[in-house]
Amino acid sequence: MEKFIVKPSIDMHLGVRVTAETKLSFENEHVQQTIENLVLHSVMTIKGEGYESTNHTTIYLQEGDVLIYEEDGRGYIKPVEQFVTVKEAIEEFECIKDL
Repeated sequence: MEKFIVKPSIDMHLGVRVTAETKLSFENEHVQQTIENLVLHSVMTIKGEGYESTNHTTIYLQEGDVLIYEEDGRGYIKPVEQFVTVKEAIEEFECIKDL
């Protein structure tokens, strides 16, 4: 018998690893965001035929959190999945390559 794993994704995503000094702002036609003092504040406005919705979201971040960047969409998001750099992924695979 052999050991198998799910084939890793090689999709790349732009983003930032948050530190206490991280200060960013982002704005497009739907989203206004600020990141400062480990707090991500977003205001998202969606307009449709006969309705308008505005949502305010505050996310309290920790140093080391990864935020993924969607330029044409939601701006900076804190993903549910754990993201690592390519170097970190290779280091993890090096640990299990001989199993």
